[in-house]
Order: sequence, then structure tokens, then C-alpha cells
Amino acid sequence: MEKLKNSTILYIEDDEITRENISSYLKRKCKELFVACDGKEGLEKFEIHNPDIIITDIEMPNLNGLDMAKKIRKQSSSTQIIITTAYTSQEYLLEAVNLHLIKYIVKPISLVKLNDALSECDKFLEEEVITKKYFSEDTFYDIYTKELVVSNEIVSLSKNERALLDLLLKNYPAPTSYESIETNVYDFATSKNAIKLLVKSIRTKINKEFISNVSGLGYNINIIKD
Repeated sequence: MEKLKNSTILYIEDDEITRENISSYLKRKCKELFVACDGKEGLEKFEIHNPDIIITDIEMPNLNGLDMAKKIRKQSSSTQIIITTAYTSQEYLLEAVNLHLIKYIVKPISLVKLNDALSECDKFLEEEVITKKYFSEDTFYDIYTKELVVSNEIVSLSKNERALLDLLLKNYPAPTSYESIETNVYDFATSKNAIKLLVKSIRTKINKEFISNVSGLGYNINIIKD
């Protein structure tokens, strides 16, 4: 992870022992590490240092991690954010999805999980990485921010719509099968009809020509440029 070595990381954790242990590991991974003990201090250090990556706990005094991340997202859509938490409630997970996070790591934090999350960050650290996939001159999907933009306006997407677009673009130019969609998009077994309805929903938000049927197999996505 050569690009990660030249990056700056802001780590926010209120538990002193966890903060010291993880900080020791992170210092070996990046060019410079900044550390904060709560969301308020984390936001202040973000505004001063503008780090490439933020790793933050959720439950913290003064300002929790999700509220801090919301404030940061208003200032930057490109800062990569990793959330760590002992909580797995649906409410937290849904908020995390809307913040376009790199990873949501459930505590206790293992170095394997953390390294996987940093590997994901490494993919987007270089300026040459192109994240916008264009379906037409004024319609694109950003695989980093998870935003669909049509005529300079962000179009709202559901969790499954985002997951399907990500999968279709990951497999491009190869088609994506119904079985792959069921496995990677849904958290439960679903029907081919449900998948068709999901595709129809996305087509109403972009253009039906951008997702084509592959007879007997599934779907393909059509992009004009990366």
C-alpha cells in the first residue's frame, strides 16, 4: 500500500487504551497521524490538518462520530471515513451508508479488519484514480461517493440501488448474472422478479438504455467513458 504510506490519517477514539494501541499501528502505515479523543477535538483537527483518511469511533463525549462525520461531509466529499463501533443497530448502519463510508468496523478492532479497510482507502488515494463512471454527458455515478448525478443534481438512491450499480460497474464490461445480484445486493434470498423491479427503479432515475438485458443471464451496464 504505497499510496497509503504518503497519506495523513486522523484517528478519533475516546478509550485511552484502544487509542494508544491502534495509534501505534497506524503510525507505521501513514506519513503522519493526528489523534483526537472525542468528536469535537476530531472536527477541530480535521479543519486544521485536512487529513486524507479519518478513522473514528461512534459513541464519544462532546460530539459523537456520526454527527462529526456529517459535519465533515458538508466540507468534504472526498475525505475517506472509516467508522469503528461496538454497536450494530440498524439505525447506525443506515446513517453510515448515507455518509458514504469506506468501512464500518465492529469492535473489537482486529488488525486484519483495519488493514482491509486501509486497503480500500489505498485504492482512492491517487489522483489518477477515476471514480466517475459516465452513462451520458450529463449522467454519471461516482463509485467513491456513491452518488448518482443527473444534470448536475444528485439523485436519491436506496441501499440496494447503490449496491446494484456498484456491482454492475465492477463487472463491466462483462454482464452480471441474476445469481450474482442476489448474492451481492440482497441480505436474503430473493426472486428474479424482485431483481427486475430493482432494475426498473434505477432505470427510471437514469435512462432505461443505460442498463441492458442479457437474455437468460442478467444485465449489463453501458458507460461511455470512465
